Amino acid sequence: MKNYYEILGVDETATQDDIKKAYRQLSKQYHPDVNPEGEERFKEISVAYENIGEENKRAHYDNVRKNPFNGMGGGNNFDFDSIFEQMMGGRSNHRPKAPDKVLSFDITPVDSYFGSKKEIRLQNNVACEPCNGNGGDKKICDTCRGNGFVIQTFGTNMFRQQVQVQCPTCGGHGSILITPCKICRGLGVEPKLEAFMVNLPQNTDNGHFMRLRGKGDYYPNIKQRGDLIIKVNVVNDNDFEKMGDDLVHKVRLSPMDLILNEKLQINHPDGAISINIPDKIDTDIPLRIPNKGYMSENGRGHFYIKMSVVKDKSLNDEVKKKIKLALDHTN
Repeated sequence: MKNYYEILGVDETATQDDIKKAYRQLSKQYHPDVNPEGEERFKEISVAYENIGEENKRAHYDNVRKNPFNGMGGGNNFDFDSIFEQMMGGRSNHRPKAPDKVLSFDITPVDSYFGSKKEIRLQNNVACEPCNGNGGDKKICDTCRGNGFVIQTFGTNMFRQQVQVQCPTCGGHGSILITPCKICRGLGVEPKLEAFMVNLPQNTDNGHFMRLRGKGDYYPNIKQRGDLIIKVNVVNDNDFEKMGDDLVHKVRLSPMDLILNEKLQINHPDGAISINIPDKIDTDIPLRIPNKGYMSENGRGHFYIKMSVVKDKSLNDEVKKKIKLALDHTN
């Protein structure tokens, strides 16, 4: 059995306040948000505090450690839980994982073209600080003795079967809330507006996902924060559109543009591009400028210009008459 006093760096005669102070200091030092290499140590500290941070649980832990049968089985790590696991065919050591939180995040085609650093703001449920995410003062559940489960027996004689089920009294938590925290009202969490910076690589596409570990909601029952999953949505902006590795730009032209101009200045993320107006224009067929699209593993996409002609209603009759005369002379 692990020595939780040693893990928290306190003496076995330490007061509950001493244990709480040690836990707060160590949890701040090894929290994954502060120390990415301290995740396993942080989990170990959390488990230790969960077992001796409350007076009732501490008493139960001390009784088990001082049990005279604790040395059975050829080693110092024998406990009744181990016997039970062997009788039940073993129990998985896999620790439950907190659920992921999914957030949709909009970027523009130009954001994707260059790659960008964006700030994400969202409201998360974080561990309530006054009660350290415990929800308040608790006591060990008398029904399951802190295990969170009970054994039910079905059948008779030779066909009896034992099944492990969630404790109906504590709902699988192993403890019962006595005095709820005044801040979180026993929930163990409180809402907090948080901001995270994310780096979006070039050519981030619609439907791509990014994972930020430990940036989701906090779950008091397993003392763990889930991951934040960012789902990227590329939305059209300033007449730019992303289609795979190709960048598409919509340009609106007036009849006067086509008549008077030989060149057009087209916006592009890298800077304006000057193009010649073709002698024949079909608005159903976009113009293509090779290798001006998005960078990818397969090379570089193209830049397409979709042109549409918009009638200019500001021309008065006198101007229209002069245009007609000029066109007649060209013919």
